Amino acid sequence: MTVPAQGAALAVPWGIDYASVVVGVLVGALLGCRGKFDVVGTTVLGFLTGYAGGIIRDLLMGANDVYFMQHPELVWVSLAICLLTFYFRGPFLGLHRSMIAADALSVGLFALAGANKAYAYGLDPLYVILMGTITAVGGGAVRDSFVGVTPAIFRQSNYYALACLGGSASFAVLAYAGAPLEVAGVACVLVVLLLRYLSLRFDWQTRSEADLAPKAKAVVRNMRRRMRTRRRGRGRPDRR
Repeated sequence: MTVPAQGAALAVPWGIDYASVVVGVLVGALLGCRGKFDVVGTTVLGFLTGYAGGIIRDLLMGANDVYFMQHPELVWVSLAICLLTFYFRGPFLGLHRSMIAADALSVGLFALAGANKAYAYGLDPLYVILMGTITAVGGGAVRDSFVGVTPAIFRQSNYYALACLGGSASFAVLAYAGAPLEVAGVACVLVVLLLRYLSLRFDWQTRSEADLAPKAKAVVRNMRRRMRTRRRGRGRPDRR
């Protein structure tokens, strides 16, 4: 396993990095418009969706270079997007299908950003996976909590957190195996997109209930029954 020196990271073009935040902000602002929030509420939801995951990640990592504080120009762009969406919502509300695809890509890029930053800090592979997942799902979870909705990561739904977990794990495995970071980064985004698409295409959903105790008891009973049968076949007394 290759242990990275702090500072070794994939250089993601700033345009791609910005695009993931912009799409997240737009998705949050659209949710505010559909929920009939005022301009302040719509803006807050936009910022939570676009930035909360990265802020949580940076706080957990104790990072000095908090992404939200390092790019003031992107904050102004995000504010403009929220206001534009609120006052000219008509065209944006008609982009439902396009926004689903854009949101999936944005989530994949968030997972890459989180995993890549954790890798650059030299964290253990486990935390690389966790930071990638938290960055991707944190914004949506905080946003939903603010509007009184159970976040998708806590209820039965199509693959969302699992897709991000899979993408982040792909990055960690490839990066620590010594593969080029470009390959690891592309794999991360593609795995998130593929899992998200397949879950929507075939309606794969996480289960809200999964009690394995009855199945485990049945397996134990079958094993005991087979053991008793073998003992009888060998002429041994069946001791109960």
